[in-house]
Amino acid sequence: MGDMLGNALSGLIASQRALATTSHNIANVDTEGYSRQKVDFATRIPQQLGGMSIGSGVTVSSVSRIYDGFTAGQLRSAQAAFSSVDASYQMASQLDNALADPELGVGAALSRFYNSVQGVADDPSSITSRQLMLAEAQGLGDRFADLSAQLDGLSREVNVRISTAVSDINDLAQQVADINKLISTANGKPGSMPNDLLDQRDQALVGLNELIGIKSIEQEDGSVSVFVGNGEAIVLGERTIKMAAVNNAFEPGRLEVAMNLGGNLSVVSSNISGGSLGGSLNFRDGLLDETRNELGRISLAVANSMNAQNRAGIDLRGNQGGDIFSIPEPVAYRSTNNVSATEVTAQITDLSQVTGDNILMRYSGTSWSFFNEASGATVTGVSGSGSVADPFQLNGVQFSLNGPVSAGDQFVLRPTAGATGGIKPILTDPAAIAAAAATRSLSSGSNIGTAKISETDVVDSSNANLLDPVNIEFLTATSYQINGSGSFTYTSGSELTINGNRVVISGTPVAGDQFSIGPNTNAVGDNRNILKLAATESSKLLNNGATSVQDAVNGLVGDIAVATRSAQINKQSQENLLNQTRARHQSISGVNLDEEAANLLKFQQAYQAAAQATSIANEMFQTLMGAFR
Repeated sequence: MGDMLGNALSGLIASQRALATTSHNIANVDTEGYSRQKVDFATRIPQQLGGMSIGSGVTVSSVSRIYDGFTAGQLRSAQAAFSSVDASYQMASQLDNALADPELGVGAALSRFYNSVQGVADDPSSITSRQLMLAEAQGLGDRFADLSAQLDGLSREVNVRISTAVSDINDLAQQVADINKLISTANGKPGSMPNDLLDQRDQALVGLNELIGIKSIEQEDGSVSVFVGNGEAIVLGERTIKMAAVNNAFEPGRLEVAMNLGGNLSVVSSNISGGSLGGSLNFRDGLLDETRNELGRISLAVANSMNAQNRAGIDLRGNQGGDIFSIPEPVAYRSTNNVSATEVTAQITDLSQVTGDNILMRYSGTSWSFFNEASGATVTGVSGSGSVADPFQLNGVQFSLNGPVSAGDQFVLRPTAGATGGIKPILTDPAAIAAAAATRSLSSGSNIGTAKISETDVVDSSNANLLDPVNIEFLTATSYQINGSGSFTYTSGSELTINGNRVVISGTPVAGDQFSIGPNTNAVGDNRNILKLAATESSKLLNNGATSVQDAVNGLVGDIAVATRSAQINKQSQENLLNQTRARHQSISGVNLDEEAANLLKFQQAYQAAAQATSIANEMFQTLMGAFR
């Protein structure tokens, strides 16, 4: 009877614990990250009676969670990948909407401006057409400024994302460390399995992966260490290493992610991948910076070409044209860690060679090294010593230092990054638009040969003698003199460049034939120069004469559209993968109410049966005791 009672009581206790575990599962059916638990039963040590072993009942060996570490790892990786592409897509779509808008995009603003230039070409004496051109120039400048402001807004949004993510990462890392301490303490107790703590820690790890890609390694005491980037630890058992959002060493207002490595606060932004933080950094350091640089290059091409061509003509008052737009100089930053206070100044000398790449300069103490800021690749082909008298020359940009430098000093040159917001219309007088060519050519009415002279083409508007009268007189059919001096060989159809004017004389002249070049006075109806202004839209101004403004705009808008579409596809793909991985993980670890209801009934019946056995054992004991009365 004692054996029977002991067995029955052990069954009661075991069934009671099984019922408690089942009810715990049911209660947490909607708890995020909860892994269902099960009771593991084992027989108790049997009693030896002579040559026989008699069972001693049942015991609960453990309460374990249904958990698959492989699928849990897959879920964390899928969460990190999805959060990264989702963050990139959210901001790339904003960029795409800003630049590709059919009414407000950069292409639309440029089309309206160039159409207004063509309007002046159609009627160069019309003040109304000229006023419209200036209005569209102002509109183009406003659009450039607005686009620059939107890019700055996206940069600020990335800053907010960085600050928020760093704060949340530190909080979750501390949460993991605190749970590590509780788990290691619980694991030191015999028979203890902190299932709920393990679930809470797993959920914190998923939360970390939503913010940043991590790797976790479980230690012997049950705690986990968490690493990011290139192996930088943020959790080591019960200890955390904090992240910080710090200012970029070169550009104020641009946040970077830093960690305390070896006692020094080091920037680790370039090492971070995965999660919303990795996606935000990848967008800013990639597509956003590339767009800013290319848009700056386009705006410089527009402003430079319009200014240069307007200077090549004369306005309604007979004056040589001036600049239409103000143009900012390239931006250069010195590192806040530099020992010297020396600054870098730069200017663009040949826009057709400018690539838009940002250049990192580093001085070793004896020599300079140059790198592509985005890729880190070494840049070659830099000429010059860097002094004001002998500036560095690279890709159409010259830059120099205004003083001595120290070993370790670094600078960043961004030739086109700040240009878009700095392009401003400065021409306000409609009569000052130089629609007419600055000079014109004439044939003498007394010429008897068949030679003819082309219209003048101003190739150097800065030539001090551009408007000086020029007389070309043929000495023979194959030679001529200029302003009564010299003797030059004549070849029909060859170009002559004189005082910044280019002409072509073709045909057969006779000795004494004369041609002249002079100021284009009273040229109210002349539209030669304004036609060239309109043609700058399709002129090959960029990439060493291979790309026009129109091509560059189409390329930029197209590249952003492709990048946005690619981000959208990646987002959809990663979202599907995340959902599948989550479903697979839930199929293993999630609570199934039907299954729990069946278990509830099974353990209830077991409990009732054990209770019945206990009652019978008690009756038998009472009967036995009654026999001795």
